[in-house]
Amino acid sequence: MDLSAVLTLLRQRWIPILCCFIAGVAGATSVTRSTPKSYEATARLFVSLPAASGVQEALQGVQLSSQLIASYARIATSRSTAMAVSEKLGGRFSPDELGAKISAGAEPETLLIGVRAVDVDPVAARDIANAAASVLTEIIRDLGTSSGVEATLIDPAVTPGAPIRPRPALEAVLGAMLGLGVGLGLALLLEALDRSITLPDKASAAFGAPVLATLPRLRRLDSEPLIALEGATSPAGEAYRSLRTAVRFLNADRPLTTILISSAGAGEGKTTVAANLAVAVAQAGERVIVIDADLRRSRLAGLFDANEGPGLTSVVFGRAKLDDALRPWRGSLMVLPSGPLPPNPSEVLGSESMAALLNEAAGIADVVIIDAPPVLPVTDATVLSTLVDGVVLVCRWGQTDLSAAKETRFTLDGVGAPVVGVVLNGAQGRGSSSYYYREYTSSRRGLR
Repeated sequence: MDLSAVLTLLRQRWIPILCCFIAGVAGATSVTRSTPKSYEATARLFVSLPAASGVQEALQGVQLSSQLIASYARIATSRSTAMAVSEKLGGRFSPDELGAKISAGAEPETLLIGVRAVDVDPVAARDIANAAASVLTEIIRDLGTSSGVEATLIDPAVTPGAPIRPRPALEAVLGAMLGLGVGLGLALLLEALDRSITLPDKASAAFGAPVLATLPRLRRLDSEPLIALEGATSPAGEAYRSLRTAVRFLNADRPLTTILISSAGAGEGKTTVAANLAVAVAQAGERVIVIDADLRRSRLAGLFDANEGPGLTSVVFGRAKLDDALRPWRGSLMVLPSGPLPPNPSEVLGSESMAALLNEAAGIADVVIIDAPPVLPVTDATVLSTLVDGVVLVCRWGQTDLSAAKETRFTLDGVGAPVVGVVLNGAQGRGSSSYYYREYTSSRRGLR
């Protein structure tokens, strides 16, 4: 996963990551508050060995010293030592309690033994450490009577001023790191389990075609569907103009004349994309005919207020001529509504009359854009795809399923449909990869 993919993942999955991060910090804070303070005091003993009378004896002494000191450190934590310490402290603590409070260890490459005691009371920690060191000194003296080994208390324990536990700052950092790690893992898991398309790379791989444009999500789209009419400062308008450029230059030697717009399923924005693409192409000065070929759920003509009168079915059935059915709309754009909806849309769209209509429309306009039904629910778009120069598929960010996208491409490949590209529609906020969207928002911030 490269850096851009990681950044995209963070943008899309920031909520679970943030929640885990906050939970980690909150958990660490809760543990810190519920953990009683513990204090540690340390007393140090120096173990002296008898002087060696020769080289061989000195070498043996070096080898034995580390073993002896380690053994003495183990004795400091024995039950017999705990019982002696309990007696020395006047029975304030039982041997079992002292066994949990006392620890000892030899300091590396020295003849020193550190005797440590931990308690919630700093004074008690000091007293236990000094008592344990005193008892250990006596035990070593008794054990070393014949060998000349002695122990001396060189560093008595003092009352500790600060607790060793809890450590709020360290525990907060550890909690934050743990929460962040869990959050990233959860984000990766959600991404792996998410079968919807949320990245241009996913869309391209699923449909087996290049992504022509990524369109930003707009909340006002329902009330203002023809956003391509907006000026140059509009990120959405610029996104559609970039789509226009991509479509027109797909094949420089043979520009596409008839372009079918469809999708895998319903509700993915194909009609809005078809309408706005037609407006964007017309803005470039080309003659455009946009056809409402969704004979099951006609909607496109309504965006241009062109529902009245004859339409596509009227021309196909010979009840009207194409010139009479076309509705001029703002200059070089003409709209062909669906007309009366027939009971057999697939047969109508796959008929020779439909092919003749498209040929006639291509002779009138530079570009013919057709809004067709979704591919998977019905066969209309599949039948119609064999009559056009190119098919552009629309998928919705976070909604279109990967398996549906692959099935759509498989269905169209079955009839040899010329799929030329994909439009990723409704990309959320800064997750949009549209150059124009990022450029516009950054420039607007600079003008504030």
